[in-house]
Amino acid sequence: MDSSTREEVRKRAGGRCEYCHLPQTCVTTPFQIEHVVARQHRGRDHLGNLAYACLRCNLHKGPNLAGIDPESQTLTRLFNPRRQIWSRHFKWDGALLIGKTAVGRTTIEVLAMNNPERIALRQELLDQGLLTEQS
Repeated sequence: MDSSTREEVRKRAGGRCEYCHLPQTCVTTPFQIEHVVARQHRGRDHLGNLAYACLRCNLHKGPNLAGIDPESQTLTRLFNPRRQIWSRHFKWDGALLIGKTAVGRTTIEVLAMNNPERIALRQELLDQGLLTEQS
């Protein structure tokens, strides 16, 4: 993947993880260009299949396309930042990320977005004014 594609993905994301919305400026670990549909599932390196993701979201997502909704116990697709609107599926309650839909709940679960360490980091950033609930 060329550097101009990487830069376009980063710019499109506004410098934040397209899954958990953590700003790159708030962490020292570089964000990654993530394949929404993994290469092993025939995902390609085109802009329509690439997302900007923090290391934790990318590692937890891996090649997954779906997971089990913790509420309904049904197989549910994960959030696709190229095809879905973040605010339709997620909302903030302080440092806690809430899934508004099966897609949101499943994505939060599979990507471990509400792991205690992640909540603590978001709370610290909120307390310091470096993160807003609208981020």
